[in-house]
Amino acid sequence: MNCVIIGVSDRSILWRDGKIKEDKYTSFIEKYSKFLKANFDNIIITPDDGVYTDIALRFSELKKKKVIAYYPDKDDYYGIVHIKANFEKYEIKPINGDWYKLDADITKQALCVICLGFSVGSLIEIGFIKYHQKYGKYKNPALANIHLFIDKRTINKKLPPSFEEQINNIYYYKNLKELQELINNKKEILCEKIWIKN
Repeated sequence: MNCVIIGVSDRSILWRDGKIKEDKYTSFIEKYSKFLKANFDNIIITPDDGVYTDIALRFSELKKKKVIAYYPDKDDYYGIVHIKANFEKYEIKPINGDWYKLDADITKQALCVICLGFSVGSLIEIGFIKYHQKYGKYKNPALANIHLFIDKRTINKKLPPSFEEQINNIYYYKNLKELQELINNKKEILCEKIWIKN
């Protein structure tokens, strides 16, 4: 079972808008990395820079394997120069498109999506879950079962009601113990074989 990790690039959002104290950030990353190692075969990210990459790199050390990172191989507008130096750290996979396609498609790479903080980017990625569940399921029925798990410690308020009305399977948790229980209760669904055709 794999898991997509999305969240904030600006780490300070976690202590400015969330409840993670700056001096506890390293411990937060360590605990998440160990949790993910115990529960997932691999994690999937964008090879940019942020909370998700801090976790990915530590996960890689613990698991002794490279994390999967999708990148916008066909982007000629924003480009990929700013992320290219990170490629050697990950198992790099092309998304067969630009940054728009990457933002849209990252949350359909696994049925479990963990969100660590709200930013413009993570909200775009969350928004596309609606379309994967509603329309993507006709090409790939497993997409109807995407589950979004949001760490309440990393946000200052829940998603707007319209998100919760239009996206199924949104769960908030206050610690890793609660996340473990949620995953255990959904494990059969989350382990469903998902085939991805970009």
